[in-house]
Amino acid sequence: MDTTNHTLNRTLISIFLICVFCASLAAREPPSPDDIQIIEGEEKTIYEYRNNGILLMIKIVPKNKKRRPYYMVPGDGSAHYTSLDHHKKLYPQWVIVEW
Repeated sequence: MDTTNHTLNRTLISIFLICVFCASLAAREPPSPDDIQIIEGEEKTIYEYRNNGILLMIKIVPKNKKRRPYYMVPGDGSAHYTSLDHHKKLYPQWVIVEW
């Protein structure tokens, strides 16, 4: 009887935590259009993602479908979540696998 209650309690706690986690994911708002600046070019489209005015990510999508999209990242190895506005050298980084 004691192990049944213990198993039931663990199951209920697990279900509760999963529900809380899913609710927190659903509550996140997608980035507002003001936070994404789209720059159309002849050969590529550039997406600049900003949060509170700070440039956090640059995504480049070539018009040629044979070429893969890539991201511009700091050349000095600094964190990607810091502002990219003051970096002088940015290098391309491709995503190898997505799911």
